[in-house]
Amino acid sequence: MSFERDGEVLHLRLDEHTHAVLMQLLGEIRDEIARAKSAAPSDLSPHLKRLFPTAYHGNEQLDDEYRRLTHGDLAATHEAAVLDAIGLLEPGHTFTSNDLERFARAINAVRLVLGTVLDVSEDDDGNVDEDDPRAMQWHVYDYLGWLLNSTLELLA
Repeated sequence: MSFERDGEVLHLRLDEHTHAVLMQLLGEIRDEIARAKSAAPSDLSPHLKRLFPTAYHGNEQLDDEYRRLTHGDLAATHEAAVLDAIGLLEPGHTFTSNDLERFARAINAVRLVLGTVLDVSEDDDGNVDEDDPRAMQWHVYDYLGWLLNSTLELLA
């Protein structure tokens, strides 16, 4: 996988397997966010907590008000980024700087959810135990980090 520059635009080159995995992940997160849009913030799936963070850790009343005011907009923003990324991954699509920003937001959202599922912490050393039944998820998480970093470097 790599971005190739052609004048002012970039082409993302993915092998078929990587493309299929990214499309699957983006489709799953799209569906999760669509369900989250109509759910009460308190009814969100635990693995979505990083996409809809707590604003007031010590004050439940203020946090409930914050969530009431921002939940719909935050869900719509995440949904738009993921839908954009799905479109950007269509064969032959070229990326502009604005596209890269939207793509980075979507990849970050997927990585946040997967990181929550894996319970990633700052103490994790990046080494994957291949006997761990979640080893493939860890590899995907690492790949998404690399892809996000590569995208951000292009924006810098």
